Amino acid sequence: MATTGICNSFKVEALQAGHCFNATQSSLAGAGGSGAFTITGLATTAGLAVGMLAGGTNVGASAYISAIQSATSVTVSVANSGTVTSGTISFTGDVFKFLLIKVSPSLTYSATQTNVGTPGTGTPTTSNVGTDECAATGGYSSGGFSLTNVTPALSSTTATTSFSPSPSYTSATISTTAAIIYNSSTRLGANATPLNGRCVGVYDFGGTQTVTGGTITFTMPTNAAGTAIIQIA
Repeated sequence: MATTGICNSFKVEALQAGHCFNATQSSLAGAGGSGAFTITGLATTAGLAVGMLAGGTNVGASAYISAIQSATSVTVSVANSGTVTSGTISFTGDVFKFLLIKVSPSLTYSATQTNVGTPGTGTPTTSNVGTDECAATGGYSSGGFSLTNVTPALSSTTATTSFSPSPSYTSATISTTAAIIYNSSTRLGANATPLNGRCVGVYDFGGTQTVTGGTITFTMPTNAAGTAIIQIA
């Protein structure tokens, strides 16, 4: 009841700065004065992008990178609440999740899916997984598993990215036939409806995958051209 494919809406959003797959950078050295909108003295801004969340002792609450000023400094959206403590600074890409589809869903899932909507609630459509989500029981929570980003790279002539570690549920009782990877971060504003939950890809498991009171792991493929779970050739 699913066809594996990168979602059509994702292809457009990728050209609208709609997704950031960069890996988290943490425990960074740097400086920022109280009340300032800058973090300076970074070793490098490589791997950073506008829109990444900024954190650390005395970095403003919910601040994000609003501009890259130089190879060693960024502007943030919220003023520092005090003198920023070096060694505590972090920058985080968007939060992607791995949502499971139940056995015999009412909707056929494909690259036409645009959003997960309100998982577990409502009639399934191309903008709402609704009641087609796998039951939230025995190790699985509604909305899915938060993934850990791997910064995109080039493999031959193909851009690839993945997530590590692979999604795994312990003490789980689950029956599922497919998964959707989606972006749970708000990045595109009024261009996205709802504002978050935007689908990246649909992945068919080739049959029902079942575990009862055990561990189930959804192994990510090798992050290389021809195999990566997300790639642009």
